[in-house]
Amino acid sequence: MRLLIYETTHHETLPGILDLAEIYFEKVDVFLRESTYQNLYARVLPEDKWLSASFTRQSVNESNRDFIRRAVTTLKQNNYSHFHISTLDNNLLYFALSICDQKKVHISLSVQAINEYLASKYNSIRDISESFSKLYFHKRIQHYRVFFPLMKDALHKSLPSSTVEFIPSRFFQGNQSNSNVPNKFFKIIIPGSVDPIRRDYDFVLSFLKKSIFDLTKKKPVELIILGSNKTDYALKFLSELETFSSADCKIKYYQDYVQQAEYENQLAGADIIWSPVRIDTVGIRGTPEIYGESTATGLTADLLLSPMPALLPAGFKIPEHYEDAIYLYESEEKLRDLFLKFMDEKTDRTRDRISGSLSFFVKENFRSSFERLMSFDPIS
Repeated sequence: MRLLIYETTHHETLPGILDLAEIYFEKVDVFLRESTYQNLYARVLPEDKWLSASFTRQSVNESNRDFIRRAVTTLKQNNYSHFHISTLDNNLLYFALSICDQKKVHISLSVQAINEYLASKYNSIRDISESFSKLYFHKRIQHYRVFFPLMKDALHKSLPSSTVEFIPSRFFQGNQSNSNVPNKFFKIIIPGSVDPIRRDYDFVLSFLKKSIFDLTKKKPVELIILGSNKTDYALKFLSELETFSSADCKIKYYQDYVQQAEYENQLAGADIIWSPVRIDTVGIRGTPEIYGESTATGLTADLLLSPMPALLPAGFKIPEHYEDAIYLYESEEKLRDLFLKFMDEKTDRTRDRISGSLSFFVKENFRSSFERLMSFDPIS
């Protein structure tokens, strides 16, 4: 059996599916962007990590439509048994027309945002074409992967004849921390680019204004905004954030894209993740989504990469096995108390407790989910 994977947007979703694919497929071909390839695995080249896989990269001057054409042509000419669309976020009509004659190929799809995938809109030519295309995909594709446990029931409720499987973006890799490296600063990571739609940065500034003195009185703090920041909003926020910089409060941020190796290195050296997400958010086409229910946050994958406490706003539904890792706050006072609590705890002890819970997320526990996603009989 041979599998072709198409992914151009979310490199972080590929490790889990590739780890499982090499158990079952004699050959795996991945079509992806150059930047996706470069950031797929920080430690070695992707082809050295996944020996049965080959990687075809989208050239800088190659349009998305041309790359889709190249992927589907390869699919047709080489008699692939399976095709997994890891991201479907552009050229939906062209994609649908390209695969409509592939009756014998098992096609599966990863869904990042359920409401957007189900939504029908008719405000523009693009809306109309995407809405009709999605109706085709709903009928043609009967096997789906989601990245958050609660998304499984939500999608299956709307598409009851389909198979929906939760398979995490990546699998647990053990404790990758640099906690044995002495650091006088309590290191706080806010992951992701500064996007006011997805995260509440006004709350971040308000909290720091009221509570940073209480934190730094306990221990010096380093706050890292771990994502690229080039928008006018981001630059304004970072300028305001700089006002809190002092000898006891280091501020670090990036303007360009954060390479995967640097991202993992910063996570490994952190004490805590703070994710001020807006539980009620919107997707790429303005469709309302709910973090943890209809769309996933990358935070859960970050914790599998580097287990540590994570702080999120109240209303976020904590999935099973994450209870030791995720803590919710309903106010600035509660958030301050949580920071102070973890400043007092032994870092190694905290990480060991969280690692024990997250060790459930190893690939062996998701083989049956992968078998159902790919619709073939289990192997021993």
